[in-house]
Amino acid sequence: MNTIQYALRSRGGRLHGGAARWRRQPRHWGGIALVVAIICGGALGRPCPAVEAAGTRRTFYVDADRGHDEATGLAPVTAWRTLDQVNHAPLLPGDAVLFCRGQTWRGQLLPHSGNGSGVITYGAFGTGEKPCLLGSCAMDRPADWQAAGPGIWATIPAPPGPGDRLAVDVGNIIFDQGRSVGVKKWRVADLLHDNDFFYDPAARQVQLRAAANPAAAHHGIELALRRHVIDENGRSFVCYENLDLRYGAAHGIGGSSTHHITVRHCDISFIGGGQQGTGRDGRPVRYGNGIEFWSEAHDNLVEDCRLWEIYDAALTNQGDGTNRQEAITYRRNVIWNCEYSFELWNRGPASHTRQIVFTQNICVDAGYGWGHTQRPDPNGRHLMFYDNSSITEAVAIRHNIFCRATDSLLRLHGRDWTAALDLDGNCWYQPAGPLVLWGVEKISAEAFPAFGRAHGLAAHSLLADPQFQAPEQHDYRLAPNSPAHAIIGAD
Repeated sequence: MNTIQYALRSRGGRLHGGAARWRRQPRHWGGIALVVAIICGGALGRPCPAVEAAGTRRTFYVDADRGHDEATGLAPVTAWRTLDQVNHAPLLPGDAVLFCRGQTWRGQLLPHSGNGSGVITYGAFGTGEKPCLLGSCAMDRPADWQAAGPGIWATIPAPPGPGDRLAVDVGNIIFDQGRSVGVKKWRVADLLHDNDFFYDPAARQVQLRAAANPAAAHHGIELALRRHVIDENGRSFVCYENLDLRYGAAHGIGGSSTHHITVRHCDISFIGGGQQGTGRDGRPVRYGNGIEFWSEAHDNLVEDCRLWEIYDAALTNQGDGTNRQEAITYRRNVIWNCEYSFELWNRGPASHTRQIVFTQNICVDAGYGWGHTQRPDPNGRHLMFYDNSSITEAVAIRHNIFCRATDSLLRLHGRDWTAALDLDGNCWYQPAGPLVLWGVEKISAEAFPAFGRAHGLAAHSLLADPQFQAPEQHDYRLAPNSPAHAIIGAD
């Protein structure tokens, strides 16, 4: 039987670039290291799409403190400096780009594609914390703000052009590295409480309710911009590992038409909240997933990552129109405080969804994140199955822990496609409220065994408290006497 081993650690570091520097407060996280067999055959579909480079041709280094974009980048002492240089570099299949640990870059990573002979890897070198990519701009100096009325403070407008940091929607404001967040409003007149904010697209300016200059009250103020931190649209044969992605108001990693993507040992937090559009009812629609594979996605893998404080789903594959989603695996990830842990749907009766595997993941406290109370549709679930009209085959959700949610642990919305679902061998724990919302039917924990038998699901599931060692510190190691060891450790 496999076991999960966590290593608690303190996080410390500082931002690099301009005047935006801060010291992180020590926090403890549960890091995961678990060795399991690659799932293959049977109901779980074909082997997981782990893709390795055939042999790295070149390794490029990026150092935010000592690097120079005019250098070769081929050694730590001749490292590049900026994301812009990385995005425009003529990378080849098999190349690797390594960011210096303990440092931070702002902006958006635009990866290059590899091919079947070699992936392009974006990772880390050196010692210390994972390199951090921020999708936000800092507004933590008193000079960044000006009084704009009684109790209202506004960002100083920048001249139009490439230097305008607020040229896109601000979906969230993160204060003091996550101790509190802003509350997005849609009119200045609605700024009634401290930390309420409004983004004015015409003025490219944020207005915030605060008793005094916000920079006097907070040592860190990050304005999350509506861009994916990593935009991988149309990319393939790419690996991201040991990166820390934060504070983007769209997706942490997002894009359509992707394949042979691997994401491993990455941290993704405080993502989403940007305005995606306007609904039929005239209300603004906000969005933002940790990792999203949109339309025409296949042979992708996410493993051993940690995701928390995501506006929508931590992990999801979804699409619209005629497309396929195939051979996508999520395994051994730790997820907490996201609206959904895993969201799955695909639309269009000619679309195909097949060989989707979600296994050995630990999912805790769905709907307890920063965005839940700001949503027009608070809907905290670990498993969110929205309208799925695609031809669906071989979806396996096995050997996971689903622990506490504000609404229910699972929701099926729309047609029942679950004849294609292998949902078994999981640990479920919902101390109060429904365990499942199946259409409009609420299923309690007591009724769940009979429900599972009637639907051919969950015959070998466990309904019990998984008993984490220190959940208040986000340490989700299982206690020695946890009944969930047999669940999460199963092959």
